[in-house]
Amino acid sequence: MIIKPHEMNIYSLKLEALGRRTEDYHRENRKIQDEIVKTKSGIKGEREISYPLSFLTPEDYLILHNLRVPSLQSHFEIDTLIPSRNYFLIVEVKNWYGTLYFDGENQVIRVGDDGKEEGLPNPIPQVQLQRHRLRLWLDQQNFPQIPLLYFVVFSSPSTIIKPLSPNNPVPKEVIHSNLLFHKIKELNRQFRGPIFDMDMLQQLSSKLLADHTPYDNNVLNNFSVKRSELIKGVFCPKCSSVPMERLNRKWHCRHCNHFSTNAHIPALNDYYLLFGENITNREARDFLMVDSPEVMKNLLLNSGNSYTGNTKSRIYRLVLK
Repeated sequence: MIIKPHEMNIYSLKLEALGRRTEDYHRENRKIQDEIVKTKSGIKGEREISYPLSFLTPEDYLILHNLRVPSLQSHFEIDTLIPSRNYFLIVEVKNWYGTLYFDGENQVIRVGDDGKEEGLPNPIPQVQLQRHRLRLWLDQQNFPQIPLLYFVVFSSPSTIIKPLSPNNPVPKEVIHSNLLFHKIKELNRQFRGPIFDMDMLQQLSSKLLADHTPYDNNVLNNFSVKRSELIKGVFCPKCSSVPMERLNRKWHCRHCNHFSTNAHIPALNDYYLLFGENITNREARDFLMVDSPEVMKNLLLNSGNSYTGNTKSRIYRLVLK
C-alpha cells in the first residue's frame, strides 16, 4: 500500500526558476545548470522503481517515498522506505550511468562513454548511516526492534556494475531495479517471524508522515545570486523571449508577435519559488515589469491569489500553479 507517493520536488522547481532567471554569462550559471541536471536525474531514477514495487501485495507492505525526518538535531532522507511485518527495507536509488567499479565498500569509480574516470562516494556507507538514524528514530518512538535492511538500486538497466578487484566484490546489496521485486521475495524467505502487526505499521506510517519535512532552502543564497542580478519580466510561452509587454489586456511578444492571456502565471510562480508566497503590488510590478498598479492588482486577483490588508498595505499570498 502506497502511504506516501512521490511528491513534487520543490527544490528542483526552485532550481529551474533560478536557471530561467539567471543570465548565461552569470558566474554561477554553469553550477546552477549542472545542479538542475543532477537533481532531475535523481528524481527520474527514484520514480523508476515504482514499476517493480507495483507487484508487491498492498496488504503486506507499506511504501513511503521521499521521506525526510528529524534525527540527531538534523534530518535524514530515505528515497523509499518499505515497512513490513517482518522487516523494514530502505531503498536508496541511484541513476548513475556508465561502468561502475566498486572497491568493496570503499570508493566507486565510474568510467563514462568517453573513457574518463570519475571518483564517486560509495552509496553503501550512505545507506548504512540512514539505517542507523532510522534505528534511532524508531527507538525514540518506542517501536519494537525489527531488522532494518537495505538495497542500493541502480535504475538504469544500461549501467554496468563490476568489482574493482576480485578481492573486493560488489556488495550483495547493490542491484539493478529489475531485481528489486525478486530480492524482496528472497528477504521474505529469510525473515519469517512477524514483529509488527498492521495496526503498528499504520501507527508508524502516521508518525513518519507527521515528522516528514520536505527539503526546501533558499537557492539564491546557495548559489550567491543577488536579487538584482535576476532576469525580470514575463517570458513568451512560444519563443521564450523576455520581457513581454501588456497590451489591451493581453501579453504581447515583440520578438515573435505572439499574444497570451496568462503568460504572467509562470512569472508569478517563479517569484513564489525564489522569494516566497508573499508579494506586494509594487514587488509584482517590478518583477513582471508592469507600470500600472491597477493592472497588476487585477492580474493578482484574477489569478486566484488571496490577500490581507487594505489597498495601500495589501499583501497578496501567491499559490503555486
